Amino acid sequence: GGGLTGDFDNRYLPTDDAQQIAPGRGNVPPGDSPAGSSSSIDHGRFLPGTVLSDRYRIVGMLGQGGMGEVYRADDLELGQSVALKFLPKKLADDPRALERFRGEVRLARQVSHPNVCRVYDIGQIDGQWFLSMEYVDGEDLAQLLTRIGRFNAERATELARQLCLGLQAAHEQGVLHRDLKPANVMIDGRGKLLITDFGLAEINSQVRDEDIRAGTPAYMSPEQLAGREVTERSDIYSIGIILHELFTGKPVWQASSMAELLEQRKSGSVPDSSDSLSELDPIVARVIDRCLQPDPAMRPSSALSVVASLPGGDPLAAALAAGELPSPEVVAASGGTGSIRIATAVSLLAGILVALVVITYVAKWRYSVNHVGVVKPPDVVVDNAREIIRENLGYQYEPKDSACDFVDRM
Repeated sequence: GGGLTGDFDNRYLPTDDAQQIAPGRGNVPPGDSPAGSSSSIDHGRFLPGTVLSDRYRIVGMLGQGGMGEVYRADDLELGQSVALKFLPKKLADDPRALERFRGEVRLARQVSHPNVCRVYDIGQIDGQWFLSMEYVDGEDLAQLLTRIGRFNAERATELARQLCLGLQAAHEQGVLHRDLKPANVMIDGRGKLLITDFGLAEINSQVRDEDIRAGTPAYMSPEQLAGREVTERSDIYSIGIILHELFTGKPVWQASSMAELLEQRKSGSVPDSSDSLSELDPIVARVIDRCLQPDPAMRPSSALSVVASLPGGDPLAAALAAGELPSPEVVAASGGTGSIRIATAVSLLAGILVALVVITYVAKWRYSVNHVGVVKPPDVVVDNAREIIRENLGYQYEPKDSACDFVDRM
């Protein structure tokens, strides 16, 4: 239980899902041929053209799984395409399933970012619960990797940046995704990456012990797989596995069965990403290896740290390119560290010391007026002051008290 059961062939899917349900996939279920008869196509519970609540016109089913069925629909009220995810009929009367369904909407709506699929609302039609979300006209990363093998370094780096920025937006709201994998990452028609499916997401401090191991074993962190804990760095571990597939086109662990996969995972070994592809950029390999460290404390502290570590990494520039206002964390992470030669450092230090000496000399000369002595004796100055008071101010009486002071600075 808890993410450790399921068919190994579906290791890239949630363990309780039979088929992918991310928005944006085609409406022909696996195993059906597009050339087949219309009767062989599984349209799900709604036929194309069905209008729901006088608002949503079903275009076709995008996918189905243990946690729901997803349909593409036209929002007749707003005139745009949306994706509708329906809770499975078998779970319609399950209070916990319904609460998780509501929780998916609550958590997903907290995360607003160009690289996160937007979730709009939850509703009910004839006793059937559904949520409406952004329709992504594209395909998921798992399909793309199957079709093209792997991305070139430049494109993989760009997708990695977008993936990390989307995850960072969730983490800033305290939301853990807990099921990051290529099947839950969409690439739209313009090539933009969007993180989808917050069905297993939880607030960081609210993950129950019995839910820690929920997810997909092939993409779980060691601590999540063991049921110890799940944190932001658990998501970072999943990021490392996805980056490995992005840059190499190969899974981190080669296994022919779930038992073999779990045995490799339990061994605690750290995959050496540089061995997966000889021409892999050493910088990229180092980033992936850090993400895949068994000890969470040894992994990057945040998704922004991963962005900054990638070749040409600049989270501030990436945020501005995405058209969003950079958060203080993004600005802070945009700074870099480096080193200079000793000779250069000594030269700079000597220049600073010379500048301090010059500034001290100039300041002393500039303010020398403060050191000019008194021209007249103090008694004369006091007498002149009293004369001014009597003649100019009309004061004819001797004061009851007076005080004066003179400092000779010469």
